[in-house]
Amino acid sequence: MEASKYVIEDPKPLILIISGLSGSGKDSVINRLKEISTVDFHFVVTCNTRKKREGEIDGKDYHFITREKFISMIKNGEMLEHSEVYDDLKGVPKFEIEKAIEHGKDIILRLDYQGMRKIKAVYPEAVSIFIIPPDSEAWLKRLRARNSDSEESLQLRIKTAVEELKYISEFDYILVNDEIDHAAMDLLTILRAEHMRSTNKNVIVPES
Repeated sequence: MEASKYVIEDPKPLILIISGLSGSGKDSVINRLKEISTVDFHFVVTCNTRKKREGEIDGKDYHFITREKFISMIKNGEMLEHSEVYDDLKGVPKFEIEKAIEHGKDIILRLDYQGMRKIKAVYPEAVSIFIIPPDSEAWLKRLRARNSDSEESLQLRIKTAVEELKYISEFDYILVNDEIDHAAMDLLTILRAEHMRSTNKNVIVPES
C-alpha cells in the first residue's frame, strides 16, 4: 500500500495586536523581540500627530504627521482605524497592512484597546496581547521616571489607564512585564504557539 501523502501549505500571516498601559514597557518588549526572534514579521508603524520625543525616529517609531495631514487621510479612506489619545491623533494607515500582506509577513500592531477593538472587527482572527507591569507601584515608578510629562499629563495617563483596565479581559493574552528579556520571550512563545494552531495551518490530503 502506498503511504498517504499530504502537503502543508505556508501558514497565513499572523496579526498580533500589542497593547498595554502607558509606561508598561511595551515598546521595549517589542524592540527586544526584534532582537531575539527569527520570525519574519512586519512591525506596523502607526501615524501620530504628537511631537517626536528624544531618540524617536520618524518612519520607525511612528509616522509623525501634522493634524491636517491626518484628517486628510481619514477623509480619503487611508486609515484602517484611528482614535484621539491625550489630545493627539493616532491611526493605522492602510498601506502598512497592505505592504505586510503582500510580502506574506506576520504583522505586529501597537494599539490601545480602542484600536484593538476596531482591528478585531475587521480581522477577527487577530491575536491581542495586553502588557502590564507586575504591580501598580512599579508602574507608577516607571511613569514618574520618564520625566517627559508634566504633572497634568501624568494624571491624564493615570486616568486613562484606569479606563483601559476595565477592558483588559477582552484581550486574548495578558503579559506581565517584570523583566524585559523574560517578557520578550513570553511574547515570542505566544507567537510560536499561534503559528501552530490548526486554524493557521492548512494540511492538504489528496483523495485516494
